[in-house]
Amino acid sequence: MVKMRYLRSGIYVEHGREYQEGIDLSTVSRVDLRWYYFLSDLSFTVDGVELAPPWSWTPVFDFLWSMQRVPDYIERGERFRLGFTENDDVMVFTPEAGKVRISCAYCTAEEVVEAVCDIAELRDAWVAFRDVVLTELGEEYPRLAANPVLSELRL
Repeated sequence: MVKMRYLRSGIYVEHGREYQEGIDLSTVSRVDLRWYYFLSDLSFTVDGVELAPPWSWTPVFDFLWSMQRVPDYIERGERFRLGFTENDDVMVFTPEAGKVRISCAYCTAEEVVEAVCDIAELRDAWVAFRDVVLTELGEEYPRLAANPVLSELRL
């Protein structure tokens, strides 16, 4: 089972630009939304194996946009490296006999963590995660819901 979650908690969460006065979230650029807004603790598990980065400042929209591309690469038989905007660590998605092997070795880990899942299950988990993020943040920040760049995530 693949599960993705985000938590708006942690020591860096309030450093996201959404906390600045006068920001109109309906006009924030895609790049800024990916890198500077909605810092979160992520959880990404595959059959109980935690694959999310061990830090609490990952911009949730960067993770969403990056993960959106993974199934297409895997279905074409290509490997995908998901980098994080705040450091050089990566998650690697490798096609493997109709499935996808996900591996990561973060700066605090001494060994590589790996898990395998179906491509369809990964895509379904991403869609469910996307819907939760867009719904929850759209309700909390109505101007964000009006931002046209978010339509790219709904494709």
